[in-house]
Amino acid sequence: MKHNRLGTTGLDVSDVGLGTFEWGHRVDAGTAQRLIDDFAAAGGNLVELPSSGLHAAAVFGQLDVPDEIVLAARVGVSLSESSHIELGLGRARILDQVAHLLQASGRDHLDILVLDVFDDDVERAETASAIDTLLTLGTVRYVGVSHHTGWQLAEMRGAGIPIACAISEYSLLNREADAELRPAADYAGVGLIAGAGLGRGVLSDKYHRGTPQDSRLAGELADYVSPYLDDRSGQVLAGVRRAATALGVSTTDIALAFNRDRGIASTLISVRTPEQLAQIVDSDVALEPEIAEVLEQIS
Repeated sequence: MKHNRLGTTGLDVSDVGLGTFEWGHRVDAGTAQRLIDDFAAAGGNLVELPSSGLHAAAVFGQLDVPDEIVLAARVGVSLSESSHIELGLGRARILDQVAHLLQASGRDHLDILVLDVFDDDVERAETASAIDTLLTLGTVRYVGVSHHTGWQLAEMRGAGIPIACAISEYSLLNREADAELRPAADYAGVGLIAGAGLGRGVLSDKYHRGTPQDSRLAGELADYVSPYLDDRSGQVLAGVRRAATALGVSTTDIALAFNRDRGIASTLISVRTPEQLAQIVDSDVALEPEIAEVLEQIS
């Protein structure tokens, strides 16, 4: 697996990152250990904990994790109960959430702390002060943002927060980041990490002939997947299928290759089984310019 420099930092990350969205839910510790082992053996190093991810952190804390793993974890979202979500980047919330993540994961530091919201109500100086404290203590080594626009990224950097990366949903089915965030990140030397790089699973083409019983669409995440099953997405996926057939590869290969071609530092994939992971870590397709251009046009 290839590695890329994260923006202008000294940190290298694998071009595929392991998301843990379903750890502690549909992925238990035994399966997670196999995923970590196989991922590291293939050269992967970036593991991401989801927002309000103490369930995933607790599973992570039970594992034998190789030293080379780079752990990214999100703060800014508090989920005290399923019906009550609080957002914010105040000093107390950031420091408390980092402490809880470290305790749950069994780590003494987070490689990348991701600010998962943009907080209009808290002074940037307060957020910057909390980040500076964590960096000085060594409990955080790099800082990223998620769910930020281009101008919000610039404002956070202007407040003195050393943003190394921005996480944004990015795939052939969602290229909204191209309008503002991606140019801003490129200008500032900030690496872009793609969330939902397989279009919430749709680009794997698993729904072509129906809904698998063990899929997200068949369960409680149906509302998460269904927006990408519209006519426009179907037209994009048809073009991806044609490209895959022409190259003798899978639609997953094409989706990952497109993100690499677009200069994405790492694409996060939240697989649930070692078999799913094997299809991804073995993917090393490079797109010819003509095919990349067609995919860009249809998406």
